[in-house]
Amino acid sequence: MKNLWNDLEAKSFIGDDLATCVYTSCLLGAEEDLIVHGGGNTSVKSRVHDFFGREVDVLFVKGSGWDLKNIEKSGFSVLRLEETKLLAELGELNDTEMTKQLRLNMLDQAAPLPSVEAIQHAIMPAKFVDHTHADAVLTLSNNPNGEAIIGDIYSDCLILPYVMPGFILSKQVYNEVKDFDINQYKGIILHRHGVFTYSNNAREAYENMIELVSRAESYISENGVVQHVESQSEVNLLDLARIRKSVSASRGSAQLAMLDQSDEAKGFASRDDIADIASRGPLTPDHVTRTKRIPVILDAKPDENVSEIQSFVNEYKAYFERNKVDGLIMLDPAPRAAVWSSNGTIAFGSTVKECNIITDIARHTRWTIQVGESLGGWKPLSEREIFELEYWVLQQAKLA
Repeated sequence: MKNLWNDLEAKSFIGDDLATCVYTSCLLGAEEDLIVHGGGNTSVKSRVHDFFGREVDVLFVKGSGWDLKNIEKSGFSVLRLEETKLLAELGELNDTEMTKQLRLNMLDQAAPLPSVEAIQHAIMPAKFVDHTHADAVLTLSNNPNGEAIIGDIYSDCLILPYVMPGFILSKQVYNEVKDFDINQYKGIILHRHGVFTYSNNAREAYENMIELVSRAESYISENGVVQHVESQSEVNLLDLARIRKSVSASRGSAQLAMLDQSDEAKGFASRDDIADIASRGPLTPDHVTRTKRIPVILDAKPDENVSEIQSFVNEYKAYFERNKVDGLIMLDPAPRAAVWSSNGTIAFGSTVKECNIITDIARHTRWTIQVGESLGGWKPLSEREIFELEYWVLQQAKLA
């Protein structure tokens, strides 16, 4: 992975902690193999003056819903650092109370709500903290032998099993690091989630991220297949129109259908095992609120009513019934993505922006799935774990 740090550019931010964090955030966001559409988060610890002119230790952390590739200073929430760190010492903290306490810790109530991982950023004993959902690392950690592979590659990192983001993850990290110096590690690898790097120097935190992800990319290039089947075929636009109509009916409003008919997308859709490998789950659970758990798989020549859409709706309802808890209301059951056999992939959405996001996620997902298969398998989180993320109130808030 290319290191984008530029000394001349960075020099202009010396003395401005938040501007430096914005700079490194944009560097990370510029690389889609690290972060796709709102994923990941960054922070910096600093000192500011409060309303009464008193100096206060604070945490600037990415605001929920902001995209790192174009984030600005206004995209960061500013929290009282000590009070935010204290939250990690609690035995338990539900989502509603965590959100309330983080809001109370904000110095600027007009700023965006802080990332759901704000507490974890606060307890990390380093000035700058970076977090990404790197494709290469997820490819390896979603492998059936992922624990062994990750353990071999990242012997100098703290490696933790998957848990829910938010307070549960913050508590996991707090329990791991409270009694020893975390700086003995180069970073933290969270299975099936992502990577954290940290340092008192912004450049070191950023470059550690690039180096750790590059290790995974090197392993993949040496052991996996990164060039995948391509295909060329003609698309029947009337079939696409019928597909769009059926999805619109299932969602209860007119939808756009954005077809990716690149050779790579068609090649993926032409695989004999496509119904299996495309229906196991998302690249990272963070994507589920945008893409649903799985795409709908369409025949090359759908029937007149595109019956696959209704089958998807019925299965989504069954998925909800299998996993629901009291008080949950089912989201609309319409698919957000499709793999159209031999023809490519389709994103469905109410806006062009929504379709573009889903298309980008689908592109990264199909690459990761195919590389994963070449390395011995692709095994994302369980249905239950993905459901918990899809219906997590803090995850849904990102779409607001």
